[in-house]
Amino acid sequence: MRAARLLAGLYPPAVRERWGQDLCREVQTTGLRSWPDTLAGAARLWLHPADWPETSTGQTRRVLTVTLFVIASATVLLLRTGSPAVTVTTDIGHPLTSLWLAPLLVGTVLATPLPPLRIAALCRLLGVTVRLLAVPVAQVAILFVLARNGILARATGWVDVALTLYYWLTLASVALCLCMLVARVVRAAAAPAARRLSAALLYLGAGLALAAGQGLLVVISGVAGLGVIVQTVMLGLLAAMALSTGQDLRKKAAPAG
Repeated sequence: MRAARLLAGLYPPAVRERWGQDLCREVQTTGLRSWPDTLAGAARLWLHPADWPETSTGQTRRVLTVTLFVIASATVLLLRTGSPAVTVTTDIGHPLTSLWLAPLLVGTVLATPLPPLRIAALCRLLGVTVRLLAVPVAQVAILFVLARNGILARATGWVDVALTLYYWLTLASVALCLCMLVARVVRAAAAPAARRLSAALLYLGAGLALAAGQGLLVVISGVAGLGVIVQTVMLGLLAAMALSTGQDLRKKAAPAG
């Protein structure tokens, strides 16, 4: 039963709310042989939000807004595992190889939900922000102090391993809390319109596709290690997800135009 619930939990929220119990029963009844189809069905539905039911108004747009920020956070974490190559950079000192950041940032800005312009709502949102970001801000502050004092550079052995683990836990904590904050904001504010959100996903996908293409050039040149290949493949998969979802959402929004 636990495996059935886990597999059903991979489906989009609206699908889980509408058919979650039926999915659990079906997976539990059919057993292991249904797992591949269940996983494929979850992946297919995430790429086709036009097929989602809506248990509340704007639910699809809210879920996709959070999903976009999850993809952006995953991209940051992926690139922090090590630079794919000099062809994929993230600084203004290398404008050509950092060009992929432009559409990604445009997509992120387009998808950013605007908080409600009411004093009471803003105060509640400020309280939520402080609670969610207090821990990651403290983690980043500690990391900054360690770096400024040269402790990170001088660490060796188990201390180096512990500090490296702390670094990654800090990045993961920041990414998770920011995505949770977006989820809270989008519930209190108006979610981006379908057309705007579709454009945001397409911009995000275009930026990721450009980054994956730049990494692919390095792979083709034959100087790439396994890490570069994995990063390039993952960037390509994230790009495909964003582009497919954005295109499908655009089709759903078209009749309303």
